[in-house]
Amino acid sequence: MRAKLTIDRGNTAIKAAAWSIDGQLLDTLKGDESLPAGDLVRAMEQRLLEPGEHFEAICWCTVVASEHADDAASLEGLSPRVIELTAHTPMPITIAYRTPDTLGADRVAVVLGARYLAGHNRPLLVSDIGTAVTYEFVEGDRYVGGNIAPGLDLRLRALAAFTDALPAVSAQGGDVPLWGQTTAEAMRSGAVRGIAAELAYYHAAAGHKALAVLTGGSAELLVNENILTFDYIHDPYLVHKGLYSIIKDEN
Repeated sequence: MRAKLTIDRGNTAIKAAAWSIDGQLLDTLKGDESLPAGDLVRAMEQRLLEPGEHFEAICWCTVVASEHADDAASLEGLSPRVIELTAHTPMPITIAYRTPDTLGADRVAVVLGARYLAGHNRPLLVSDIGTAVTYEFVEGDRYVGGNIAPGLDLRLRALAAFTDALPAVSAQGGDVPLWGQTTAEAMRSGAVRGIAAELAYYHAAAGHKALAVLTGGSAELLVNENILTFDYIHDPYLVHKGLYSIIKDEN
């Protein structure tokens, strides 16, 4: 089988996605944070490829600096083309960030993924709602910049850790009413609806023509609550689609 692979190392896990030559998502695999990237590639080879076959191209990114060297070494020789996505990788957009060396590769990937999905004919607000929440603004072929805020779990954990009376509350599995009627509801709703309000603010700032593109582990919670009041696309594989866009034309 001819296939390509994308790898995303985040703060809590490493994830791989395999793609057919015509861009269809074939399979995904998730490993814990201690798994080397090369081991994840070999696991995907065993699932999808014949003995002796390799992925035709691999594009990967990481936000974990302490694992970078080990991941890079573990990927050597596993494909004819192994490309790491950074802010300096050749790509179809211009990065206007003044400190590109500090721009997280995952932020670049979601911007590329949003452009891959939605094109460049309208402004894009791209938000990755995970451990942190990122808000990125793309105008045409130019990444203008973006902002970073705490994610849902971080907000709730901070409230419990830095106050005497507030309890530990999960963002999952509870009601998110407009006005909380228990302390747990008040905290959960404050965190979830607070991010929804941030999204609405940034969407307004991006302009009425802007399309919001959402991803990340907590994005589905906001989508399921049906509290967003503007047009958006939700895609859980946005990072991987951005990575794939770099290697889709690699032969």
